[in-house]
Amino acid sequence: MSEGKSVFWGVRRLSVIFLFLLLSLPAVGQTIRVEVEETPLRDALLSVRDQAGVDIVFSEALVLDRNTTCTYEGSSVEDALACVLRPATLEAQRVRRRQYVVVRASVADGAGTARRWTLRGFVIDRETGEALPGAHIYLSELRIGAVTNNAGYFALSSLPPGDYAVQASFLGYTTGERRIAETPLPVIVPLVPVALEGGGIVVEDERADYAVGAASPGLLRESVRRLERLPSFPGESDLFQALQRFPGIRKAGELHGGMLIRGASPDQNLYMLDGAPVYHPWHAFSLISIFQTETFKDIKLYRGSFPVEYGGRISSVLDAQMKDGSQQEPGVFMAVSPLSGRMVIESPVTANSSFMAAARRSYLDKIIGREHPVENADGRRDTLRTGYHFYDASAKYTHRFGSADRLSISYYRGGDELDLRLPFDLSLDFSSWLRPADLFFEVAQEWRNQLVSARYQHLFSERLFATGTAYLSTYRARESTLLRPTISAVMQSDYRVDLRDAGMKLDIEYFQSVSHRIKVGLQAGVRDFSSSLDAVIRRSAGTVDRHAQENEAAEPELAVYAQDVWQLNERWIIHPGVRLNVFGAEFRTDVSPSLALEHVMDPRRLRLRAGVGRTMQYLHRLRDRYAFTYDLVTSRWIPASEDIAPSSGYQGSMGLESRPLRGLTLHGDMYWRYVTDVLLPEDEFRNKNELVGPGIDVGELLGQYVRGEARAYGVELSAVADRGPWSVRLNYAGGRSLTRSEALGETSFRPSRYDVPRSFGALVAREIGKWRVTSILEARSGYPTTVPVAQYAIGDPLDETTRYLYRPFLNNGRLPPYFRMDIAAERSFRVLGAFWLARLHLYNVTNRRNVTARQYLPSEQGMEVQNRRGLPILPLFEIRMQL
Repeated sequence: MSEGKSVFWGVRRLSVIFLFLLLSLPAVGQTIRVEVEETPLRDALLSVRDQAGVDIVFSEALVLDRNTTCTYEGSSVEDALACVLRPATLEAQRVRRRQYVVVRASVADGAGTARRWTLRGFVIDRETGEALPGAHIYLSELRIGAVTNNAGYFALSSLPPGDYAVQASFLGYTTGERRIAETPLPVIVPLVPVALEGGGIVVEDERADYAVGAASPGLLRESVRRLERLPSFPGESDLFQALQRFPGIRKAGELHGGMLIRGASPDQNLYMLDGAPVYHPWHAFSLISIFQTETFKDIKLYRGSFPVEYGGRISSVLDAQMKDGSQQEPGVFMAVSPLSGRMVIESPVTANSSFMAAARRSYLDKIIGREHPVENADGRRDTLRTGYHFYDASAKYTHRFGSADRLSISYYRGGDELDLRLPFDLSLDFSSWLRPADLFFEVAQEWRNQLVSARYQHLFSERLFATGTAYLSTYRARESTLLRPTISAVMQSDYRVDLRDAGMKLDIEYFQSVSHRIKVGLQAGVRDFSSSLDAVIRRSAGTVDRHAQENEAAEPELAVYAQDVWQLNERWIIHPGVRLNVFGAEFRTDVSPSLALEHVMDPRRLRLRAGVGRTMQYLHRLRDRYAFTYDLVTSRWIPASEDIAPSSGYQGSMGLESRPLRGLTLHGDMYWRYVTDVLLPEDEFRNKNELVGPGIDVGELLGQYVRGEARAYGVELSAVADRGPWSVRLNYAGGRSLTRSEALGETSFRPSRYDVPRSFGALVAREIGKWRVTSILEARSGYPTTVPVAQYAIGDPLDETTRYLYRPFLNNGRLPPYFRMDIAAERSFRVLGAFWLARLHLYNVTNRRNVTARQYLPSEQGMEVQNRRGLPILPLFEIRMQL
């Protein structure tokens, strides 16, 4: 209860800050006095501006050599401007709150209002014709701007008549600038990608990017082309590993494990692919992700407070949009790494349609083989199996029915398959594996994601844009096991987990004016959960146990939301929003408000972003901590219900962004998060020691967990410098991630499993002709570990004594600090009309084998410590070809 009160007061304090900032805006209604005679028009306008505290935009050519005569006293800005401008046959039109633009006097329409027009259109890639979502549009004369939506569309409504200089920019593209005359038709603004084939690092013109923002604190948006060039393990480009170059983001383990963002657990992240959720975004036991960087055109990562159009998770949202495919000419990309080979094909189909298709497969099983016939000295034969591979296949087809309609259909399927038959008594001597054995085990496992989504976008009018999305996403995990630990004992089991998520979304955007961009939406879906276990255990010839269980659940979810991007003036943006969630057959209702703001303190140097919000998560991911009948596929999603409360998260963040010099960007963020109703293990040290365990029923699974709460807070600092052939990224994160549970008798918070108080990362790259050399450094605090404070023995004097460890406090110790340095060198060249890139990556060049886990064992001599260490130095490679 005390923690809830502290959160309440924290939200209240931030709300007061927001209110204070709003009230600090210039006051309205002060007296304006104008008394001029044959005075230069420019001086009179500046006098009105200074007295009223408003922004008056005018062209120097329009007021040059013009004088005015006017006498006025009052509080109306419009009347004062009319008095000053009337002798010059000019007028002032209000663009947005406290901003006016001077134009030539126009004839009013029948309703007596001045004529206005809407500048609208699409920002596209000049080379491929791809729409560019998130591109920035800026009108320097009016000092107003907009951000394109997911279709690359923008609209600036209620503009005074005339033509305007328009700047357009997007990460990874050179800034475009052109003058656009008044037109009722949508305009096409093409941008040219930055060349990345060596010869120096190109720094984009940052004027438009810095002129207008999206008021989303914690939003991470980086050029896909730049992410592709960040070295990753095991040699190939991987989105999740590239994101680790930013502060507060890392993997749970050295190489494997889920993605941790600001200390939250991996299941609190929402992964979206073309509007459809992905429930298991990993391959190779979480070594790499399913997200092939080359297949995407836009990637957004929201950390902390995020827009209300996203829901269902409490930590972060990763929204990835696949390429539509080139509309200009066919293209082929191919690459090979030590782990897999992959390719991407994109091409126009007709003048109005295009497609993109991609595939990837690991090939280790093709090298070592899947089946191994073996024979011993006695002539006994057997066939052992060591099969494993993963694969991805994705495609997208886009058809444009004109400038107002577009249909896209996306498909993804990927998975892992493991097939083993090996001797039961394995050792580190790999030569002993391939031999006939009476005692053996067989394991067949599969993880699979599959999704299809269809998205239709329609432009009803120049101000009204609608997007409808329908999707079906499925996740399946299967584990079949056959164990023969003794001659007479056999255990055979088949375990399956299925999750099916079908839903639809309708989003409507209304570009009311340059001050307001309103978005409302409806989301509805149904998740089906099912799992089954069929096990036969023969303990001896006459003792056979059979276990068959099934568990099913279906939970509907409905959400409606509304949000507004409110640009008060060229320095202030407020982003209020609210989301209403209705979940389950009991129609549980929750409200998730959100408020974000952005203040441009200096248009060229400094801006502030802040936000607070509440989010809900109606899914928990748990694993069975008892049974051997299924071991690797032990985690599964379960929905909230009457017995399981959803997690509720309160988040706040505030950050500064500065660009003091060209090519240098500085970021500083601080954040806090408080989450209720998280599920924590009842016994952190529970080892699997039962064949069947309590079963797969949700109630039995929940018996292994207790309700708790979590909180996190910290700061993140980063510096990015691009100058000439050099590129430097530095980042630091300092923070805490804490949990507690009253059910465990905890009265104070303790470090969570993923608590890392300090971390530092650096990336330095230099272009040398066709060569690029990159060094990467990662250093952080070690993960928490529980150190026993004593050991004790229980036993009869006539029997063997059993020793136990006494661990009254969880996570009271910490592993040694983690340090690793990598070096990569790559060279680009052209052969036979194709662009090639060859990269050599040395992983862990210092050969420091970090301690990644620690186990404490009781012994007669005292407590024995066993360390598990990470990988030594490894040479990796990648070869790419692009046509």
